[in-house]
Amino acid sequence: MISGRDIICISSIEWDFLWQGHQEITSRLAQAGNRVLYIENTGVRSPGIRDAKRISWRFKNWLRSLKSHGLREVAPNIYVCSPLVLPPFGTRWRRAINRRLLLPLIVRSARLLKMKNPVLWTYLPTDTSLDLVHMLRGPTTCLVYYCVDNFALLTPKVHALRESEREMLRISDVVFTTCPDLAANCLPWNDKVHIFPFGVDLEAFPFEPEAAINPSEGSNNLGSSSTNGFLGSLPRPIIGYVGGIHAHIDFGLLIEMVRAKPEWSWIFVGALQVPVGELGELPNVHFMGQRPHRSLAEYVRAFDVCIVPYVNSHYTATVVPTKINEYLALAKPVVSTDLPAVSEFNREHSILQTSTTRPVDFLEAIELALSLPNDAATLQRRREVAKLGDWQTRFEAMSEIINQELQAKEQAGLASQIRTGSGSDRPKITT
Repeated sequence: MISGRDIICISSIEWDFLWQGHQEITSRLAQAGNRVLYIENTGVRSPGIRDAKRISWRFKNWLRSLKSHGLREVAPNIYVCSPLVLPPFGTRWRRAINRRLLLPLIVRSARLLKMKNPVLWTYLPTDTSLDLVHMLRGPTTCLVYYCVDNFALLTPKVHALRESEREMLRISDVVFTTCPDLAANCLPWNDKVHIFPFGVDLEAFPFEPEAAINPSEGSNNLGSSSTNGFLGSLPRPIIGYVGGIHAHIDFGLLIEMVRAKPEWSWIFVGALQVPVGELGELPNVHFMGQRPHRSLAEYVRAFDVCIVPYVNSHYTATVVPTKINEYLALAKPVVSTDLPAVSEFNREHSILQTSTTRPVDFLEAIELALSLPNDAATLQRRREVAKLGDWQTRFEAMSEIINQELQAKEQAGLASQIRTGSGSDRPKITT
């Protein structure tokens, strides 16, 4: 395990955004005895009107942190920095302003924490991130790039993004990716590529066999809150989704299915990131809003079938939704559109129902899922597949790879000091 280290995480999401691998890994690093500076998203494109709420939230966080020198401690050993920077891939003068005025404020935050020779862990491959890495990196710094998205599909500056990502890959000591396709994109520029899909926190999704076998027992399985009591009173079956309500959801598919099955209840638990239009007007559809990550299990236990209704696109081609393992951890039947990475997952485990984006096909898959056995062996197998994606196991494997690189760098640095006769300045070796 990595322990006793200073770690700077250059994230692609805000700390208070939907709980994902970014926050999960940061939390586990801190719990393992490391100090982590979490730098919130500096973007991959210029913001637009749809980003107004996010910009406002960032500005409020920045103002709130001024009293504490630009930092806020969100948990023991986790410090969050909400930087104000100009968007990436801009003009020379814009990049110069970032380099000379704005990014140094982030470096100052690291110095205020007295971070020494930190491990740099970046999720962003932009020119802004590159400049920040160069400012923070020392001779024996270990740089980890975790490629979790095909960012070239998220910015109009595709050529510039690809150039900066290639440079990030060239200078990285370790590269993690979430799927084989992203790994293939990285391998031409770095041969230290390892595949680690986002995992599941099994403690946050504890398996309760009685609740899985008898989901219709409403309030007995859902706690005592009025919201959960409401879920327990809905007509069944309950078809449920947890996660962000974003542009990669196939709203046309959902609207047609909800219309076709007005007697079913359709539940969506997650932050509304885009307008939902007609879907929000249908009487058997219920949006529960964003909920704390550790409360999601209460909602999922109420679902009869869990769904992943994503569009099939170039972007989702490399997506393995974290929610699949969260659903399976609670032994729920799952239906997903046949995204390439999801289909590959199912070829390996034969545990899901996959469908095209045609409403009739997806409904047929849901009805098949509703008819599946609900015996102990079936439930236990779903849980066992979820265990293969246990975050703790994956985190330990990632830590071992990083530790090997750290030890190699420290040994090389020590050998260099001995050759140059500067042994009195040897770095402390941590094992």
